[in-house]
Amino acid sequence: MTATVHNWQEEGRTRSKMMVVENIYQTLDTLLTADDSRVVNWDGRILRVHKLSSRKATQILQSPDSFPGLLGVFDHRATYRDLADALGDILGIRL
Repeated sequence: MTATVHNWQEEGRTRSKMMVVENIYQTLDTLLTADDSRVVNWDGRILRVHKLSSRKATQILQSPDSFPGLLGVFDHRATYRDLADALGDILGIRL
């Protein structure tokens, strides 16, 4: 592997990691203004936030093994570490 290819791959990983971190902060903003707890799951591209009363949240909570991206149920007290640690475990990286 050439140094140029290696640098390009590293840059892509860094950019991807930054996008994930930004998505965590966007999710925290959503949770901060939510009136109630929300189900948060990683769909492979982005964090999704579902109202507990939604059909999708019911599906996820009834069969969590079918949704390997389930991070948990969070409310306005969620911290960056709460989401980053759970998502980092799924992705296999430290966020």
